[in-house]
Amino acid sequence: MKTTGKELAEPIRMEDFLRPQYMQKLAQMVHFQWRRNPENNRLENPSMRPFVLSAILNVAFFGCNVCGILGQMLFGSAGNLNPPIISITSYFSIRGLMLYLKRREIVDFVNDMDREFPRDVAAQLEMKLDQTYGYFLQRYRFLQIYTHVGGPIFCLLPYGLFLLTHEGPDVPVATNEQLLGGWMPFGIRQQTRFYFPVWFFDVMCTACGVSFFLTFDNLFNVMQSILISHLNYLSQLITDLDPGQSATNEAEFFTHLKTLVRRQQLLNELCRRYNDIFKVAFLVSNFVGAGSLCFMLFMLSEASDIVVIGQYILPTMVLVLFTFEICLRGTQLEEASAGLNLSLTNQEWYLGSQRYRKFFLLWLQYSQQTQKLGAFGLIEVNMVHFTDIMQLAYRLFTFLKSH
Repeated sequence: MKTTGKELAEPIRMEDFLRPQYMQKLAQMVHFQWRRNPENNRLENPSMRPFVLSAILNVAFFGCNVCGILGQMLFGSAGNLNPPIISITSYFSIRGLMLYLKRREIVDFVNDMDREFPRDVAAQLEMKLDQTYGYFLQRYRFLQIYTHVGGPIFCLLPYGLFLLTHEGPDVPVATNEQLLGGWMPFGIRQQTRFYFPVWFFDVMCTACGVSFFLTFDNLFNVMQSILISHLNYLSQLITDLDPGQSATNEAEFFTHLKTLVRRQQLLNELCRRYNDIFKVAFLVSNFVGAGSLCFMLFMLSEASDIVVIGQYILPTMVLVLFTFEICLRGTQLEEASAGLNLSLTNQEWYLGSQRYRKFFLLWLQYSQQTQKLGAFGLIEVNMVHFTDIMQLAYRLFTFLKSH
């Protein structure tokens, strides 16, 4: 295990940032099992088995619920639907679908990031990757505790309620005694003798959704953190640039200058590709997340059972906190990109040669194009967007309450 602080015991590897949670390993749902190819040292994902298992679970769960909705609409039969659960599972599954569709782009992007990743301790300390890794570890441990404590609580509450309050084998299983609810053929979900296999199926579906969420969250945050480290380091290099040397040592100065500009162009391209990977998920899942939050708040406001409140408070907190963090990450990336322009404007460019001053005007204009997270020009992922999502969720909530 690496140490963080003023010194590193050994160099940090890219794989250290991409580690899965133990819950994902236990459920056999590590969707990106990063391994080094010994021939070319590329990071690869050798197995698609977790995606196949997740696809089977999603098809079964959503297929049953679609049948339940159609049966309720066409024949008036009871669908046993649980809108908050359906909405939040849709939120997780959209992210999982994005991971599958963009799996090749993700692998290529991670390898491109790995090529730019400093290999020795001195370079990593200079780039302050020890601080980035230290923050990653804190966040990883927080998620570890939240997942491995909150997950079992969420899954075991309805099971415990069933064991303690169910009145007998001939009494149908109530919705609040089920983990996810929904429709199943032949009324299996309401039959007591099938309770445990149905509950286990729900646990696997829950593990699938949580694993999708954790994988998306890890990739999104790790890529953003490392990009910000590169941008901040480049800003420092630009700040340390002495324009006066362009007049005294022109050849060496412009050789170094070209390296900085090419570095900036590379980072801008990486930021663009980073946004391309996640932009569809931003557009779709954020608004689905607003609907999920609305349903969760509605259930909490209507519930009087402490067990139901405890069960729904956990995913509600996840939706709010992680939506906030995604929007905060977008703001941080924008600020780090704008820092390049700030470093240039604070430079004593007027001390440089005429050639550098001409070049400086072009460089300054190029640096004004800050990198932002967004989706097709419709949204920008920042703190303003977080406010918009919360307002949308509140409006939907008040609409449900009024009707």
